[in-house]
Parts: sequence; C-alpha cells; structure tokens
Amino acid sequence: MTIAMPRPQTSTPAAPQWLRDLAAARTQYEELLGWPVTIDVTPRRLAVAVGQALDAVTMPATLGASVLAELQISMLAGPVIADPGGGTWWTFLTAPAARSRPDLPAELHARKVHLTPRGAHVIVPKHIGDGESSQWISPPQPHRDLPPWSVVIGATRRVVDHLASADNG
Repeated sequence: MTIAMPRPQTSTPAAPQWLRDLAAARTQYEELLGWPVTIDVTPRRLAVAVGQALDAVTMPATLGASVLAELQISMLAGPVIADPGGGTWWTFLTAPAARSRPDLPAELHARKVHLTPRGAHVIVPKHIGDGESSQWISPPQPHRDLPPWSVVIGATRRVVDHLASADNG
C-alpha cells in the first residue's frame, strides 16, 4: 500500500499590481513605438535608453514652448516630456543624431540646453498620450517617425537667435 504525500507548495507569488502595470506599459511602448523601454523597479518608473532608438535634448520649459511652436509650424513636432518635478524642464525626443557624439552650439549651452548622453536614460510617462499624464507636453504618435535631431537643434537655434535679437532690439 502506498501513501500519497501532499505535494509541497512551490508556486511563485504573483507580481504586485504596480509591477504588472509597468510591464504592460513597457510592452505598449515597445509594440507601438519600438522604443527599448526598461522598468526601473525601485522608483517604480519606466525609462528609455538614449543613443540607439532615439536621442534627447533638454531645455528650460520657457524656451521649449517656443521651440515646440516652431516645430509645430513646420509640422515636425515630436514627443516632448516635462520633467516630473514640476515641468521646469522639457525633453524633446528625436531620431538618433548622425554622429555618435554631436556638438551642441555654444549659444545653446548659454541658454541651458543640453543633450542626454548616449547610454543614459530618459524617464517616460507610464501612459502613452492618453491624457492621464501631465508629463507629456506632446505625446508620441504610433507609426510616426521621431523628428531628426538636426531639425530640433535648428529650431532651437532659430528661437534662441530670435530671442537674442529681441533682447538687443
């Protein structure tokens, strides 16, 4: 006679809901936009690496608003993210720059414009343009290419030149 012994419980506990939500959001970014988004577990956020699928240009929001308007006029506006700490900085996501280490013109440095270094990460909102995120100034559009890096830099230079002319005039 054999006695059946109960099997030990070896099931893995389910992932917490917040982690499942982040995983679903990451999948949406990858499927809809092709962005290599990762989950940053400790702060419970999503991040995208800069340098392969996209590049990022960050500037003060006041300058960013004028740059975005300039890009919208030429129908070349792309995704723009406000910093989560209050929206004083805007980050423009662009197609990768042609050069691996592009130079930023000096007049842009003076206006506190900077490039996100290759290999660094940009924090992206948990939702893609559904109106729930106040971080998206201009959400990404599926099946639409990111604007070229050079176009965003060119628009920023035009705005900075216009501001300098207005300051001197």
